[in-house]
Amino acid sequence: MSKSYPVSKNATSKISVISGKILELGKPVPRPIRVYSRLNGALLKTTQSNENGEYKIYLPLDVAYSIISIDPNKQFNAVIQDNVVPK
Repeated sequence: MSKSYPVSKNATSKISVISGKILELGKPVPRPIRVYSRLNGALLKTTQSNENGEYKIYLPLDVAYSIISIDPNKQFNAVIQDNVVPK
């Protein structure tokens, strides 16, 4: 399940995919994923990694993002990928 929010008026209409895998102590886990605008910190998209820890997020090209995965059980620190720019 994912939810999208407006990116910006200046964002290009071309879309790319960012994908990744969430691991906890080397094992894949489902986790919430949040995408924020690096420009202004606005929450742009939310999704969930699957049971294999995999996720795909479709985002406009040439915009910088911060992607954060949070452990809902609060046993591990958030995993943050900063300044992610789809090409």
